[in-house]
Amino acid sequence: MRPITAVVFLGSFLAAIAQQPAPAPLQVPNPHYVTVVLTQEVNAPADTVWARVGKFCDIGKWAFPDCSLIQGDGGYASERTIVNEVLVGKTDHSYTYTQPVRTDVKYNLYHGTLEVQPITAKTSRLVYTFFYDNSMLADDAARDAEMATRKTRFSAFLVNMKTLAEGGTVPASAKGVPTKIENLQTPNPHYVAIPMTIEVSAPVDAVWARIGKYCDIGEWGIPNCKIISGDGSSLGTIRSIGNEVLVAKTRYSYTYTQPVREGVQYNLYNGTIEAVPVSDKTTRINYTLVYDNSNLADDAARQKDMDNRRTRFTKMLENMKVLSEGGSLPVGALGGSGAPRPAAPRQ
Repeated sequence: MRPITAVVFLGSFLAAIAQQPAPAPLQVPNPHYVTVVLTQEVNAPADTVWARVGKFCDIGKWAFPDCSLIQGDGGYASERTIVNEVLVGKTDHSYTYTQPVRTDVKYNLYHGTLEVQPITAKTSRLVYTFFYDNSMLADDAARDAEMATRKTRFSAFLVNMKTLAEGGTVPASAKGVPTKIENLQTPNPHYVAIPMTIEVSAPVDAVWARIGKYCDIGEWGIPNCKIISGDGSSLGTIRSIGNEVLVAKTRYSYTYTQPVREGVQYNLYNGTIEAVPVSDKTTRINYTLVYDNSNLADDAARQKDMDNRRTRFTKMLENMKVLSEGGSLPVGALGGSGAPRPAAPRQ
């Protein structure tokens, strides 16, 4: 690209950004994110444990009776009857879910992640992680009491999972009653998933070290990423790209979302990046988006939106492949050195 052409392009790009309306104010400008991690040792191999308790509606066996699917097949973008929870992140031995926005309460960005980790060939560990904002509670005493209640309740559910995974049964008296959700901001959502994948000629540890940090998106996706809150790797970390919040992670994956904004219908947007070992020298990178597109005008608009997202994020996957295999991105490539920064992505 000749210098004069580059100047014209950059000028037009910056002018386009300037015309973008400022984002609406955050519903919760000063969140207080907390993480609760509960574990349970199980005398059974990880595959056996996950086969017994790891399906999205297996919660009906170990926690809340009568779970059924409202939408989906139990994978990404599935919605279950238990508190209208939606599956937004997934690996071979984990899933992450969230809950929809209500009109009468501030949204606490609640996410739960259930994971099983192998310890030996015959033993494993269940890990249940909760992430949410408790700033709307009255004071520290109320926050401590709420966390203690949550720990007690779900520790009992982990014991139920252990019982099932080891071949036992769980009586109905050991289960709880789910909270009923009313006044949904979007009573009739239409959740969709956009799964994308690419093969990389590099081992998984090298791939994840190269592209798996939370602000590595600044290299392969959207330039100039900065950590604006948190340590860059713990749940609750916020990056400058869309004020996105890190809400779940496993060894080779993370899930992020965007906060609710005032006066804007929330589409429950979540993204999950995962590196999966294929061999000792090859890796598959998965990038999956989940969101509600019911606010778009019609099927044609929904398909166009999905196609645009797939095109944009597939390019990011291609950039990740280049970086993971030891290459560098040319000037002007999305996320490459010297690329102008696009406007913050909208939900």
